Amino acid sequence: MLELSNGFSFVARQKRIHLDGDDFFVDLVFYNRLLQCFVIIEIKTHKITHQDIGQLQMYVNYYDRIERLSHETSTVGS
Repeated sequence: MLELSNGFSFVARQKRIHLDGDDFFVDLVFYNRLLQCFVIIEIKTHKITHQDIGQLQMYVNYYDRIERLSHETSTVGS
């Protein structure tokens, strides 16, 4: 975690989220205390596809709508 920089806190690994009757699993979720935002990291072992980018965006949107508090900044996905 020191590689990420200062202020990062580990939140979850394989965080399950439930959307429209389906379960999805976010690889890694961190919270940056300095930026006051969630940071979502998806780990892929293959070439990134448009589907992967859409999936990450879905996770970012979920965290922005459901998990983020009003004083926090927008979620970052990587």
